[in-house]
Amino acid sequence: MISFASGRRFASMFNLIINIRGKVYKTGYRYFLKQKASQLKIRGFVSYNEDGSVNVMATGGKPEMDEFIRQFSNGNKDSLIEDVKIKQIPLQKYTSFEVLDNVQNLSMK
Repeated sequence: MISFASGRRFASMFNLIINIRGKVYKTGYRYFLKQKASQLKIRGFVSYNEDGSVNVMATGGKPEMDEFIRQFSNGNKDSLIEDVKIKQIPLQKYTSFEVLDNVQNLSMK
């Protein structure tokens, strides 16, 4: 299930915080996300959360972000996506999409 934290419409370029729960820990899922983000020219980062879920900070245009959401919601061959929460935040600039080894707890509030 995908749920948006706000009912706002997205601008042409926007920034999202995304929390993905399910079987995503030690499945190659973060690198799957990096590959998809790079293909779509999405910028930001992906990291684990303390509870084993995956957090994503992503910046891109609407068509690219729509496709990114569609692709990561299906997961890779070893993952099983159970829940996705998405929140729009003020635009931030990133130059690439990185996989972070450290835990990044991003607020969905």
